[in-house]
Amino acid sequence: MERTIRAYAKRARIRWYSDNAPTALNVLFFGSDRFSVHSLNALRQLREENPGLINKLQVVTRRAKKCGRNLSQTREVPIVKASSRIGLPPPINCDSTKDMLGPVMKTLKEGGFNMIVAVSFGKLISRELIAQVPYTLNVHPSLLPQYKGSSPIQHTLLNGDVCTGVSVQTLHPEKFDHGNIIAQTNPLKVSKLLETQSGQHETDPNTPPKVARLMDSLGSVGGKLLAHVLRDRLYEANRFVSSQYPASYAPKITTEMRQVHWGNDSACDALRKFDSLGPLYTFKQIYKKNSQVAQFKRVIFHHLAPVADCNMCPKTAGEFEFDSAQNCLLIPFTDGKFLKCTSIQFEGHKIEAPDQFIKSLRKRCGELYNTRVFSEAPIK
Repeated sequence: MERTIRAYAKRARIRWYSDNAPTALNVLFFGSDRFSVHSLNALRQLREENPGLINKLQVVTRRAKKCGRNLSQTREVPIVKASSRIGLPPPINCDSTKDMLGPVMKTLKEGGFNMIVAVSFGKLISRELIAQVPYTLNVHPSLLPQYKGSSPIQHTLLNGDVCTGVSVQTLHPEKFDHGNIIAQTNPLKVSKLLETQSGQHETDPNTPPKVARLMDSLGSVGGKLLAHVLRDRLYEANRFVSSQYPASYAPKITTEMRQVHWGNDSACDALRKFDSLGPLYTFKQIYKKNSQVAQFKRVIFHHLAPVADCNMCPKTAGEFEFDSAQNCLLIPFTDGKFLKCTSIQFEGHKIEAPDQFIKSLRKRCGELYNTRVFSEAPIK
């Protein structure tokens, strides 16, 4: 990965030189997730290794969110702990334009900040803030303009891409990911990136393992690329990369994207969804007691895996079977292949093993307990 970044520098030939001593950078860093932690750590290391390059470093981040059952827990974003660990001042909270134009603007002006770096912050940096500084940078985990938007890592996995990469661009005052590209890696093999397991950060239980690994691998690459841009002062060169990649969009992940579509999804499609989006859901048709009107209850697949050798007869997609030897549900898809589910949840109940799920079908589904088919709820 480091060779890729060095190769870019050699290929681009856009080092910036000056007889004058460079102005030290006072960096206002906007970040939140584990991807952004790598860039923050790279800035800290760069400041230690190159005295005079970075003078001041201040983090701006999102407020802690309530989570868990009944919103009884408070979870800080990863950048907060990372900032504290490297001895930076307490982060400034920012969740709105009002925050940006209030406390953040005040800090920027009073602190003499001359650069904004935004990495996975999740909100558009206001044009008023951008206008206050000569330099702005963003680290984005894709080969821009491919996968502009909030979820490039998830869409990389969802689409089964062979390669991905990282870009450093300027900030656009009105749109996400429409800045000028200053630096970009060569294409990087996704399979190779997924082999890396840093183990440096706490794992969010809501982040799928492959997403977390790709986030860390690309985060590390992005941190090195950002350091390269600052060290060689490419942000001053006014020369930009002409990217060869087609423009595409990576929109925010929605709940609807996690639904299994039995008429369209192959086993490979479902597995990609699971790896990139997390637990998937479907529906089970039921009859309530003393009612002949069918209803649909949501069922969540908390674990899905390929089935190596399945000797079952061909079945309709969604027509599941219980395998008592493995304690799993065997679920067929449109391509005739099966996935196995070893952890499942019926609407209104806790996560359970498949044997308990099967035992409870009569009570939960009424007369339809013996109809072992998952389906899509009708559109209302």
